[in-house]
Amino acid sequence: MKHQLFEITQNAVLKNSLGNVLILRHVTGKWLLPGGKINLGEMWLEGLRRELREELSISDFQIIKILDVDSWIEKDLGYGVITYLIKTSNESIIKLSDEHKEYTWVQPKDLENYDFWNPKIKERIKKAFRLSLD
Repeated sequence: MKHQLFEITQNAVLKNSLGNVLILRHVTGKWLLPGGKINLGEMWLEGLRRELREELSISDFQIIKILDVDSWIEKDLGYGVITYLIKTSNESIIKLSDEHKEYTWVQPKDLENYDFWNPKIKERIKKAFRLSLD
C-alpha cells in the first residue's frame, strides 16, 4: 500500500483588539491571509513565524487556537492547510513583503467586497469573527 503525502501550508487570521481581521492583496490582485508553506527542515511554528515575519514584519504573536484544517487531492498530490487564529500587540507595525500590494482590516459586513484567492478563505474568516481573542 502506498501512502498519500501532503504538502502543508499554514496561514493565520490576525484579529485586532477591535475585532477586525487583516487580509492581504496578493500581486495577482486576489485577497488572502498571511502565511505560506513550511520549508524543508522547518518545524510548523518556525515556518509560521518566518512567514508572518516575511509577509507582515511581525514575529511576536500569540496563537489563540487552530481555526481550521482542510485538505484536498489535486493531480495525485495531497495538499493541506492549517489556519490559526492569532493576535499580536504589534498590529501597528505591519510592513508588507513584495508578494503583496496592500492590506486592510475587514469587518464581517465587508467580506463580500473582496475577491479571495479561494472561497474557503472567506469561510475561515467568518469562523474567526465568531470567536473571542481571550
